[in-house]
Amino acid sequence: MSDARFDRALLVDWSGAATPTTGADSCWVASGRIDRPGPVRVANYATRRATMAALRRSLDAARRNEERTLVAFDVSFGFSSGCADTLGLPGRPRWRALWRALAERIEDDEHNRNNRFAVADAMNAACGTRVFWGRPVGGRWEDLVHLPHREVDAPGLAPMPLARLRACEELAGPGVLSSWMLSGRGSVGGQVLTCLPYLERLVEELADDVAVWPFDGPGDPGTAVVLAETWFGLWDWSAERHRVRDAKQVAGALKAIRALGPDGRATLLDPPRLAALSPGRRAEVLDEEGWTLGVA
Repeated sequence: MSDARFDRALLVDWSGAATPTTGADSCWVASGRIDRPGPVRVANYATRRATMAALRRSLDAARRNEERTLVAFDVSFGFSSGCADTLGLPGRPRWRALWRALAERIEDDEHNRNNRFAVADAMNAACGTRVFWGRPVGGRWEDLVHLPHREVDAPGLAPMPLARLRACEELAGPGVLSSWMLSGRGSVGGQVLTCLPYLERLVEELADDVAVWPFDGPGDPGTAVVLAETWFGLWDWSAERHRVRDAKQVAGALKAIRALGPDGRATLLDPPRLAALSPGRRAEVLDEEGWTLGVA
């Protein structure tokens, strides 16, 4: 196993907020050296567009300096195996078929106004299956009849045939919620639907300079930029001192990953628990589900 040598890291706490928002439950980014001790800068952005613009500036600067950057988002990069086929999405690999489909459908403006619930409703209707669930209550949301409020069958749609959690989520421990859930306490699905289109565009723009882990293969792909998903529940950020929990999480997670050193990061990127899966299950993970950095 080779060392995973990065110069910098960016840890991103994404938000599904529908209006420009700062403070709790908004977008936070921690940035800092990962190859040696140094300060960790934490920034808060009111919109997703502003977050990605700042991230792109950081990546462009690092690339000009010939520095490698590990970028970890707290969103799932995929859904459980069978998602693309169930939704009827063409193309391979399956994870990229999903990313492209969402990039084509999701609208998210400079004020965080977005159509994620309508897109989920339309995707459920188009495939004839209740895949996504969890729409807001009342008003205009009641027209989204193919997106039930709760995890129940929807009239006229086939029952959900796919697993609630991916393989890595089953191994991550308690506290992981299903990404199929789009609203409600602790829901994460809204963040996934709003984030993946931005990542798809970033991958298109950076081309050969970026790899998406582990879809482009387990281990360190060696590119200037490596995108990965993580979950802050896997890292100890309890020592951080900040009034906002989100800020603590991004800063603490970056420091925890830095403290592992190159050898420890190499294990993160080539996790033994992924290697221990059956060949068929492992192939599903690499083609569609993805893996959470920190489930080693």
